[in-house]
Amino acid sequence: MLEWYRCKGEVWCDLFKVDLNHSSIRNTNGVYVIWYGSGANRKVLRVGQGSIYSEILKLQNEIIFKAFAAHGVMVSWVEVPPLKRSGVLIYLINTLNPAILGDAAPRAIPIKENLPWDEM
Repeated sequence: MLEWYRCKGEVWCDLFKVDLNHSSIRNTNGVYVIWYGSGANRKVLRVGQGSIYSEILKLQNEIIFKAFAAHGVMVSWVEVPPLKRSGVLIYLINTLNPAILGDAAPRAIPIKENLPWDEM
């Protein structure tokens, strides 16, 4: 079971307020999910992979995500070993159907894992 990261107080991290110098961001390579809303009204904007620090920094500066800031854009990430990462990413893309596509999806067999909000 993946342990998706939450910010202090066990709340979801705001994409635009998260501390980029925190060790869980600086030193993590894995997958991430970005969304707004909750429950039945949750809309996944993007899923991706790579250096969490680099990815969050890039996403914070993209105008399309800034447009959703008033809705509260949440982000969570989890470290995933490189050999498993593409498969987990494909599973997330297929399951969550993100509204905003990022880089080309890797060719991999989906690896089913828990979603961030499945843990609760």
